Amino acid sequence: MHIPRRLSQTLVSVFLLMLLCACNGTRQQHYLSASAMPSGPRTAAVLPFVNLTTHPNAGRIVADILSTELYGLEGYTFLETTAMLDTLKGGEEDLDYVMDKAVAQRTGARLGVDTVFYGSVSEFRYKRGLDQSPVVGVNIRMLDVHTGTVLWAASLSEAGGCFYGCDTSLNELTQQLCSDAVRAAANSIAVRN
Repeated sequence: MHIPRRLSQTLVSVFLLMLLCACNGTRQQHYLSASAMPSGPRTAAVLPFVNLTTHPNAGRIVADILSTELYGLEGYTFLETTAMLDTLKGGEEDLDYVMDKAVAQRTGARLGVDTVFYGSVSEFRYKRGLDQSPVVGVNIRMLDVHTGTVLWAASLSEAGGCFYGCDTSLNELTQQLCSDAVRAAANSIAVRN
């Protein structure tokens, strides 16, 4: 059986287009308050993120991954998660719902840190379809505890996977997203200092 040349070219083109369309997509938006960004060494804590998804513990998972990535942020000393939770145990604030800047600021003051990172997870799942691609959506705020100023904010989303042969996990995609966010924050801070 002979396939006409024009038809075979069209089929190859369609296949390549499908392959390109099925690859992962990323959207990142970062905002920096450069004039408010303090200089010098800082202490910081990463609060558990609010989980707006149906995936159990997505907020804590993303906050833990972000914490790990933030340890490399120059000029910042981070309060370890266990120490933070021990300090806050029995407090009035429910850390699973810290979306309010005032609550984040009070929590940071109680912890004795200069900066808190807080936010929400808006998407954390495997997208249904041929390849069950992972999808992550995160909103992050970096708050100066002393002034109540949001120093840096980011809205991030990424869909992983590709048409055939890829096996990106939800955790791996989250690590990449958090790593990119920390790199962007570090670049923003470096420009200020």
